[in-house]
Amino acid sequence: MLKLLKTMFAAGLLAVSASSAMAETRTVKTVVGDLPGEAEFEALQGIGELADGDVVLLDLRMLPLAWPVVSDAEGNVSTPQTCAFGMIEGVEKVSVPTGSNHLLMTVWLGDRVHHAANGLSCEYVGAALDAPQMRLTGCYLAREISIPTARSLNLNPLPASACGLYD
Repeated sequence: MLKLLKTMFAAGLLAVSASSAMAETRTVKTVVGDLPGEAEFEALQGIGELADGDVVLLDLRMLPLAWPVVSDAEGNVSTPQTCAFGMIEGVEKVSVPTGSNHLLMTVWLGDRVHHAANGLSCEYVGAALDAPQMRLTGCYLAREISIPTARSLNLNPLPASACGLYD
């Protein structure tokens, strides 16, 4: 019985080691851009190229016409009409307007302790203090769900180290 337990433990360690090695060699896809995008009714190119299982380093800037729908931990849903400079606290989930009716994207920010690189902030563009934009950043794992006539991307939080940040 002890020999069986030792074998099972060793196999478990090998599995953990193999998955860690696989995560370290996975290519990180970087998606940087502005929403709304240049082409009407089309998703930003980088978003449209994401696939299930991709590790994503995200940096999206959203002008007021493309501000996201946000949800907090209690399930309250809103679309901000204004924003104050800095991090927007209390956001759990962000529904990103990709620009396409055929591509939906939801980003789960995660907690600040384990996912410190992830966040939604309000920034001001250049000298125009009356032109705020929201910025969604962080490291995520893409999960793709096919739905009739569209696809849905869910970006789940990863620690910053998964994207090579803060190493």
